[in-house]
Amino acid sequence: MKKVLAISLLLFVSCMLAAWLTIDTNDLIVSVGDEDFDGPLAALLGTVIAGGVFAILAVVMTVVAVVVGFVMAGVGVLMVFFLALAALVAMAAISPLMLPILIPFGIYWLLKRRDRKAAAAASAPALEHSPA
Repeated sequence: MKKVLAISLLLFVSCMLAAWLTIDTNDLIVSVGDEDFDGPLAALLGTVIAGGVFAILAVVMTVVAVVVGFVMAGVGVLMVFFLALAALVAMAAISPLMLPILIPFGIYWLLKRRDRKAAAAASAPALEHSPA
């Protein structure tokens, strides 16, 4: 593992050195406040400032993503809770109102069931044996 780390660090440093040498820094001018920097110092300063801004941006975007994730998850949990509560309230509100409608249906069902029992008893064959 140490060998892989050393080789990757050496490769990274050599790539950075190659990139540093290929950048043409003769005409680069970085203005910070009232001062102007040119040459290799300007390239280094511009790289550090840009890298710092991107690092800060990455941290801010990560924090925003986490906060939005928690907020949306919390809103989803609250939404499910309030939907269940609304369903419970609707059932509680409808149940007493449905009782006057259900009483006549219950009486009708009882009368029909009693008529069916009487009809079934009359049409059922006798279980007694007839004399031969």
